[in-house]
Amino acid sequence: MGFKGAWNKRNKLIEDLETFYKLYKKIHRLHKKVKEAQKKGDPQLIERRIKKYEEVYEEYRKLVDKKAWVHPKLWKKIREMNKAGERKVIKTYSRSTTIIPEFVGHTIAVHNGKTFVPVYITQDMVGHKLGEFAPTRIFRSHPEKSAKVVKRK
Repeated sequence: MGFKGAWNKRNKLIEDLETFYKLYKKIHRLHKKVKEAQKKGDPQLIERRIKKYEEVYEEYRKLVDKKAWVHPKLWKKIREMNKAGERKVIKTYSRSTTIIPEFVGHTIAVHNGKTFVPVYITQDMVGHKLGEFAPTRIFRSHPEKSAKVVKRK
């Protein structure tokens, strides 16, 4: 399969999904611990937890930096569905996720702020963001000129 367009510009992808997913979960866990320590108010505990968080975050940044962003949970679901050969609609709030070649052929329901808009992923969409295909605003039409003239009189 040859991918053209936007994918050629940002074809760097995170190599190891498992490491990426584990670090993603670990960062969120450590962030919660920092918030809990701040509520307790113990300065030594806060300092230790922030230091640990920064170490893990640095490792995470090295893995993710200058690569196409794909939400790890969404990516994991797609991988599992590809292995099983399933085709179900997956709901996501992650509009900033870059569409990668693994997503082709799947339908992803992207949240537009009000509802989930189903987006069928084709080969031409690879490299673009999911949010580009789920508009957040609806253009109805410009008001007619005759209505403006009636208001003035």
